[in-house]
Amino acid sequence: MDALINQKISFFQEKTKKPLITACVWNNGEFYEASFGKEKNQGIEVFEIGSNGKTFTTTLLAILVRDNILQLNDKLEKFRPELPYAKDITLEQLATHTSGLPANPFKGLILTGSSLEEKVLNFNKDQYETYLAGIKKVYKPKGPKYSNLGMALLGNVLAQSVGLTYEQAVKEFILEPLGMFETHTTVGRYDETRVAKGHSASGKPVPHFSWENMEPAGVWYSTAKDLMVFLKAHLGYSGKNWEELLRTTTQPITSYSKKLQIGLGWVIEKNDQLGNIAFHNGGTFGQLSVIACALEKDLAIALLTNRREKLWHNFVRSHKLDELAVDILQTLDVANMSREDHD
Repeated sequence: MDALINQKISFFQEKTKKPLITACVWNNGEFYEASFGKEKNQGIEVFEIGSNGKTFTTTLLAILVRDNILQLNDKLEKFRPELPYAKDITLEQLATHTSGLPANPFKGLILTGSSLEEKVLNFNKDQYETYLAGIKKVYKPKGPKYSNLGMALLGNVLAQSVGLTYEQAVKEFILEPLGMFETHTTVGRYDETRVAKGHSASGKPVPHFSWENMEPAGVWYSTAKDLMVFLKAHLGYSGKNWEELLRTTTQPITSYSKKLQIGLGWVIEKNDQLGNIAFHNGGTFGQLSVIACALEKDLAIALLTNRREKLWHNFVRSHKLDELAVDILQTLDVANMSREDHD
């Protein structure tokens, strides 16, 4: 198993010039962990996982629904009645990106580069509330319309419903019960030497990521090992209760396309070989990550790296981190079947 994975990640790392790629893979009871790149021997373990944190938010939603604290069809007006559109949006719509809310809490032209960094890093709760209050009406999309704002609103509402901060709620209901003690929303919780420094697509260093009041949309730091604990819980390794709970978050609710569906936060890909793959990815100013598990197999993967992709990489499968993750899972599945045939 190790040789197969090493070959694929090494080749990808060399092509894409990532300073560091850290990987954890679970394959039928076998655990694999390795790092690749010029920074691989520097003791770096902690990465910004970006929008992968949305799956924590929607898992929190599923837990509160299971515990009858709230319901998926609860209207937003139950929690934020002052918002003009609160009667038109449910918690499920926020979790499935079908609320119609804008992608981000910024007006005007799409921002890029340093202007976007400045806006995000200086964003505060007052701006968040002002933007939410300024939306007078939402128009329901025909399909999912990805919204960081909607997911942030969902997570903040969930935390409000249990009288905790968002980070406290996720830790109390998810991270601590699963033993994920290396996952936090602020970089200051770690020894600086363990934290990956991000790089732009051109290779320039960028500041650590923060986005005040938008944490439920993906302002988390974690390690590949912690993320593997989370993925393995989806495969039944943390007990039947967790497995059943997490099956609800990865159950398709609406569709992007024939092969891409969305559950509660998770994207579910219909893979001809592996069956349904639940996955998510995340990107910050200078880091990328992907987590995925094959729901009908005993396979899971977490890949973390500290350099953004170049624009053209999005159009070339061999340069996309998501595609690498699926390729590794498929390769391992073939190897497993071959091994069974020879046993």
